[in-house]
Amino acid sequence: MWLEAIITREDLVQVLGEFLPVKIHLDDDDSTDRWLYLGKPTEITLVEDMGLRVNCPAELKWSLPVVSPTVKLDELKVLISPEIIEKNKGNVLAFNIELEEADIRGIPSIIDHTIMKAVNTALANKKPEWNFTKTLTHTVGLPSNLEPIDGLHIGVNWGKRRISQDALVLVVSFKLNFLRND
Repeated sequence: MWLEAIITREDLVQVLGEFLPVKIHLDDDDSTDRWLYLGKPTEITLVEDMGLRVNCPAELKWSLPVVSPTVKLDELKVLISPEIIEKNKGNVLAFNIELEEADIRGIPSIIDHTIMKAVNTALANKKPEWNFTKTLTHTVGLPSNLEPIDGLHIGVNWGKRRISQDALVLVVSFKLNFLRND
């Protein structure tokens, strides 16, 4: 048995409108203060089999050996790619965030690309994740007049995702087991 959730482009625009703006801290320690601020989206498109492309104004604070400048970007192109990852504690839906295109004014493009590569490496370790196996696995108690049945266990087998130009589709397969006391 499986359930399919279809999240339309319009749904995603509405959700991103609530999520953005957001500041993503890129360091785990307090020794540096590097972050990426994504502003309100100016354009959102679904890219088939890849994810959600978001254009937005942005700011980046990136520590260099001598200075820690904050750079404003009029427009940043970001790809948010959902993926299903199998982990020990179940399947998770992870969101990869990757800078695709940025024009940092006043900085040569070779340094531009070096900074983008470093930011993408930091973002790869900051994936927002949803452990849908944990969320959707549940045991439901049943009435005592159903002897010897105590309950119904709903567990997650697997999950998949599909991305078209119109929607993000999440599919979750479930297994059902009755708990018996005999």
